[in-house]
Amino acid sequence: MVDRQVSISEGSGANIQKSVFSIVAFALIIFCIGNILLGLNRAGKPYPGFFFYKNLVITDISPKAVNGGTLKRFKDKIKAVDGIPVRTPDQVFEIIGKYQAGSNVTYTIERNGSSFDVTIPVERLTLREMLLLFGIIYVIGVVFLIIGVMVLQMKPHLRASKAFFLFCASICIWFVGSFDAQAVYLFDQLSFFSWIFSPVFGIYLMFIFPSDAKLKRMTHNLVSILFLFISSMLFVLQFIFFYKYDIWKYVNTASWIYVVLSTMIFPISSLITYMNPSSALEKQRAQIILLGCIFGLIAPASVVASITVFKISMPYNLMALPVIIFPVSIAYAIVKHKLFDIDVIIEKALTYGLLTGAVGCVFALTVLGFNVAFAKYGGWKNPAFFVILSGFLVIALNPLKNRIQDLVDLTFFRKKYDYRGTVEEVSYAMTSLLSLEKIIDKIIEIVENTMFSSPVSVFIYNQDLGSYERYFKKDEVRSSPDVTLEEDNILIQQLNFHGNEIFKEDLTADERYFHNSQRLMLEFERFNASLIIPLFFKKQLIGFIALGDKKSGLSYTSRDVNLLKLMANQSAIALENALAFKLVEDYAKRLEKTNKELKDTQAQLVHAEKMSAIGQLAAGVAHEIRNPLNIIEGARYYISTYMMDKENTEVVGEYLDYIKHEIDRTNRLIDSLLKFSKAEPPYFESVNINSVLENVVILVRKQLSDNDINLTLSLDEDLPQIMADPNQLWQVFINIILNAVQAMPKGGDFSIKTSTRWDEFASGSSNQVYIHFKDTGVGIDKEDITKIFDPFFTKKDMGTGLGLSIAYKIIEKHKGRIIVESEKGTGTTITIELPSNNYNINAGEADERHEEAGAGC
Repeated sequence: MVDRQVSISEGSGANIQKSVFSIVAFALIIFCIGNILLGLNRAGKPYPGFFFYKNLVITDISPKAVNGGTLKRFKDKIKAVDGIPVRTPDQVFEIIGKYQAGSNVTYTIERNGSSFDVTIPVERLTLREMLLLFGIIYVIGVVFLIIGVMVLQMKPHLRASKAFFLFCASICIWFVGSFDAQAVYLFDQLSFFSWIFSPVFGIYLMFIFPSDAKLKRMTHNLVSILFLFISSMLFVLQFIFFYKYDIWKYVNTASWIYVVLSTMIFPISSLITYMNPSSALEKQRAQIILLGCIFGLIAPASVVASITVFKISMPYNLMALPVIIFPVSIAYAIVKHKLFDIDVIIEKALTYGLLTGAVGCVFALTVLGFNVAFAKYGGWKNPAFFVILSGFLVIALNPLKNRIQDLVDLTFFRKKYDYRGTVEEVSYAMTSLLSLEKIIDKIIEIVENTMFSSPVSVFIYNQDLGSYERYFKKDEVRSSPDVTLEEDNILIQQLNFHGNEIFKEDLTADERYFHNSQRLMLEFERFNASLIIPLFFKKQLIGFIALGDKKSGLSYTSRDVNLLKLMANQSAIALENALAFKLVEDYAKRLEKTNKELKDTQAQLVHAEKMSAIGQLAAGVAHEIRNPLNIIEGARYYISTYMMDKENTEVVGEYLDYIKHEIDRTNRLIDSLLKFSKAEPPYFESVNINSVLENVVILVRKQLSDNDINLTLSLDEDLPQIMADPNQLWQVFINIILNAVQAMPKGGDFSIKTSTRWDEFASGSSNQVYIHFKDTGVGIDKEDITKIFDPFFTKKDMGTGLGLSIAYKIIEKHKGRIIVESEKGTGTTITIELPSNNYNINAGEADERHEEAGAGC
């Protein structure tokens, strides 16, 4: 709430200031229009042939020499006209109004305490004469007003704009009111006031522009008060002694000296700022104002002084025209706070100026040479002269220009980079690099080698962190965690909003950044930057380049900024490609890791399915082990009994055979169970399918008997051996048998048959081995037959849904297939087809399977 109240208060204050300045500007426009109307009204009426102030002191403006120059300026005063004493201008105009144009009138003039008469014919003031005498001064005053209003309109928030407007307003009133002060006398005191107080407004402007840090605040206030006091005293004396000629003429002279000396403060202040600038912008501003002072103040003042000293016949008012250059230079420096073009202008001016001088010297030497060597043939007027000169200009002009350009660059602008070569280097580098670090190194290297800036760093957006990280060149720390910018940082917001480069000077000179200037200044100072070049890709800010000041102390030119923006555009594309490439690399690594994890998980699931089957076999295995153990225990009892009777040796041997048989059967059972439960890698060997099935039946016999299932085992004795992994085949067979048991909850018939032919299929061949599993269970729905091998598909209350899926994959890796036939309510037949001639199984595939299984171990 407080911030809002402050903001409203500041806004109200700004509106009041704007209204006040608007009223002043409007009043000045009325003043200008009024003065020109007064001038037009005076045109065509009689006048003495010279002009004078309201106190009858003659001014320095006259259309022609008066009486051979007897009438002097500033020091002569009218005492009487045709012997009639006069005290006011109205009395003078009343007397001369009685005469026709051309009639002689005698004026009594007072000079240095003595009087003399001067006869001057009466004239009529024509519009042409009035425009020649006061038109230039009037136009200059109006130009001052226009420039001041334009600057205030374009930069209303700048103190310099307001101070410049007040300064221009004072000059406007002074210049525009000069005719009124010397001929009409309606606003003459206002004109004197503006003239004497113009140094006060000039001093105020000097303190805040081009630099506001030349003097301490206390010194600033003391100097301002001093000038205000001097101006006030001079105006008061001017007003009090206006009609006391003997005193007023000295006050007037002192006022002119004061105004002229005050005017020299501008070039002196600008020179001090230029020699000791606090920033490159201040130096450029001072440079522009110095040029304006030289061509707009010093040059015309020197001409006026020369005219006065050497008594050259030339109207003084023409020397006022170059004064326009002075306010234009200040206005340009205020409005165009990015003044990098001034260096280019100066560079071109120097280059072409020296080129013109060089060509002029060549021309003069050629003329002199021809006049000496070919005097008999017309000298330089000989056609050969123009042929030689034209040839020289065609052949040598461009190389001479380049040499002069290089000389100017090295002398005044230090080293100059090859713009075209730099563009080509940037283009090649940005299209040939894919590494983010190498692209950043190249950007910094090119910037340092062309701009000679220090420091140079690059900020790149990190999608994972959601912030912009700072990167340095390769010899320094790669990235700096201490200098990171979040997406809501004020600098990032401004770059996104405005979408263009930001100079440090913009923060105090560009109204777009005024409200956030302090926060932005902290960010610039945090990483020692003076220029920020954004990196945009498809209107997204992916980073920016932060440049410090140039080591040479020079400012960034428009050519520099254009090159940096071009490099930023190409760099943004390269960086986006590098980020995309890095993202692809990261995705590839993640995918590889995920695939490995998936293989590990798959192996674990396979093993888990095995353990699930083992859990289901546990009861049957326990029963199978308990039976031989009971037999062994009974045999042990009888042996111990018969051992007492040595006649029963034959019986003892028979029981020992029983014991050995049951122990072997138990060992086979345990071996089968252990072998099945181990997560061993696939190993293809010569396998007898019948033996594998017999061992499997041993494991599942208990489940079959407990569920009243009659097992029919029909094994083909001529079945050939195949290359297979017996452990994996055991897993397939057990899964199929256990599914069949679960499909016959009320009992039924179950058969297992092996053969080399399957009479039901015409495609049956002796090159295949078939294992048929047939049950009389509940059957499978037709729509589910195609889904039973899908991972995790099951309609049972318990189970993972992976058994048949794993079985399908195992048979597929054995280059076989599983065929399912089922009828709901009747039963299901599952046939496994395996090749019998796969002895040359691909070693690469075997190794691959070994690796896959190994991942699950």
